Amino acid sequence: MKAIPYTLRSFIELAENENRRGKDISRLDPDVGRATRALRERRERFLTEIKRLEREDPARTEVRTAYREDRLELRRERDQAVEVAMHDALSRFEEQLSNDKFTFGLREGPKVGPKSTPTYRTDAALDIAYPAKQAADAVKRAARIDASSRNSIIRALQETLDKKYLHAIYKVDVQEFFESVPHRTLLERLAIYPELDSVTSQLIRRLLHEYESIKGTNVGLPRGVGLSSHLAELYLSNFDSKLKTHPGVLFFARYVDDIVMVLDSGAHLAEVKDLVISELGSLQLTLNRSKTFELITDDAGDYPPGKQVEYLGYRFSRADGRLTTGLTVKRKARRSARLEQALNAWLATSPSAVDPNDGYNGLLVDRVRYLAGNTKLLNSKSNVAIGLYFSNSALTPDAAELAELDGILQSFIENHASKMPDKMRERMTQISFAEMFANQTFLRFRQKRIEQIMGIWKGGKR
Repeated sequence: MKAIPYTLRSFIELAENENRRGKDISRLDPDVGRATRALRERRERFLTEIKRLEREDPARTEVRTAYREDRLELRRERDQAVEVAMHDALSRFEEQLSNDKFTFGLREGPKVGPKSTPTYRTDAALDIAYPAKQAADAVKRAARIDASSRNSIIRALQETLDKKYLHAIYKVDVQEFFESVPHRTLLERLAIYPELDSVTSQLIRRLLHEYESIKGTNVGLPRGVGLSSHLAELYLSNFDSKLKTHPGVLFFARYVDDIVMVLDSGAHLAEVKDLVISELGSLQLTLNRSKTFELITDDAGDYPPGKQVEYLGYRFSRADGRLTTGLTVKRKARRSARLEQALNAWLATSPSAVDPNDGYNGLLVDRVRYLAGNTKLLNSKSNVAIGLYFSNSALTPDAAELAELDGILQSFIENHASKMPDKMRERMTQISFAEMFANQTFLRFRQKRIEQIMGIWKGGKR
């Protein structure tokens, strides 16, 4: 094994990457927190000062110069605080590791999904969180893991399905994937990667040991832990390679444990079904047969009547030579439910067209606009956007789901127009899910406003 020590430089680089993603360490270290606040407060003071001055006022130059000088110094102080924090974290980590006392502090987190699947958390302390991040990156590099995003997979699948030829589609799901990975087999697979350093291997064994102590079994990976996700990807890397290169496979994608393949014939479909079962069996994994789906198109690539392909929240159907991409019933219902919840919360405030209602009118308008538009991801410095288009960009522009959302909104406005002041009613009628999706409308809200908007869906606050 290649012994690459976890260094101060590597920790600082991780901190810089996290900061660019809007996940800085200011909440985990008081000194970094103070330096970060000072930088933010100086910027706010600058914006306040500059707004008070006319554009032609020569004092603006002095204000800008002073701000740039202060910002440079404050950034230097923050960088120093980060370096000290990372140095202290690395020292504590090395001491704990050398004394065989390092622990991730693994514990059970919230249960998620309809099956109440348990998730896990590790300690957030810098001397634990950053070694965990470094180990995850080391696994990713060693196994050359380049997991595709949900959107890129869907776009590639769309392109493959949108062709006029006979083909077969096979979709499978691995039964309880994370909970089924055997530790012994995983460690054997890890041993074939000479690039994996000894410190990372030691941390992986520690994580597996802590999980075994909680669950009482040496099978399974703790969901919700970043290192687990990379280990799971590594575990299936050979499986992916064999399926991708198998004769007749035109397209292969796997997103965690959801797998979809497009094949050039029904004959190859039968071969691939046997291969999937065989390869998963060699990894001590099994298919979730209730989620297994197969389909063979006609010579024009169209699907049998009533048949649809669902994958990663999208629903694909093909008839008369045209591929249509919609949302699954579950995904569509989630967005419709959010709209209904926002509308009903406004009604619960006993709105009136003449009496003020403590800002609930404007809040409803912003909530509906937020659902129909797109905005910058909270706490992100990399301009990552979320919203109707950015979360569902593969949706067919004239998809029925968009018209249904507009129908819900228009019906509500018609039924309750008498409760809305003229200006509010005008603003509500200007909102269109279909148009804002087609135009990729981008909205700007302050973080505090976003928290107010989302409160209705997180905690039921009006």
